[in-house]
Amino acid sequence: MKEDLNDRKKINLGIVGAALIVLGTIFPSLFALFLQPKQPPWESAAVFVQHYHVIQSLPFYFGFFLVGGSFMLLIAIFLLADSKHSPLAGLVFGLTGGTIVCINYIVQTTYIPAVVSGYTPDQEAMLQAISMANPTSLAWAFEMWGYGGIGIGTWLAAAFFGATRLERFAKILFLLNGILSLIGAFWTALDLGWVLTTPGYIGFGVWNLLYLLLAIVSIRVFLQRKKALREVQNT
Repeated sequence: MKEDLNDRKKINLGIVGAALIVLGTIFPSLFALFLQPKQPPWESAAVFVQHYHVIQSLPFYFGFFLVGGSFMLLIAIFLLADSKHSPLAGLVFGLTGGTIVCINYIVQTTYIPAVVSGYTPDQEAMLQAISMANPTSLAWAFEMWGYGGIGIGTWLAAAFFGATRLERFAKILFLLNGILSLIGAFWTALDLGWVLTTPGYIGFGVWNLLYLLLAIVSIRVFLQRKKALREVQNT
């Protein structure tokens, strides 16, 4: 009985994590389409400051939901897995990559507004290096390799899922996310500026849809497992 209760808590952790991923994928996508005012294509730090509004930081706050949800999902999978080796490695990669992404989001939500508020021309090089409005900034290297780490995490965590049709589908989604995330990271290493081009926007959309589907299917898997625990308990 106590073991079943602990398993339900682990399952609930995974459900909450996946729900946070849903929020963290849907809202930034909507903001990318509808949030105003937008930044024009990057020209210089001075133009960025001229068009900056604090509301432009909002998508990054939901990015914390996405990363935090990914942490919770990978932790739940590790705790529930019968064989711990692959999920543990996935958790390590996920935590490492997610930490890099969180550092980047702290810069975008906290440090950049402070720089903009007191901007002077001698800060141009720094702002150019850390703003995600600039497609060749260091921030994009952090972003893409950080999510590459989370992608490796889902790839390794895929071993957790079983043989039912739904869980086989979940396994495919976890593997695909790993592949797509690594492609994005390596593409960025070869061409840092691609992220804000048409292929980059398409890749962003495809990845968001994939990760959203991964989260929804994960919720369904956890709910099925919770139902199975309840049925075992009632027999």
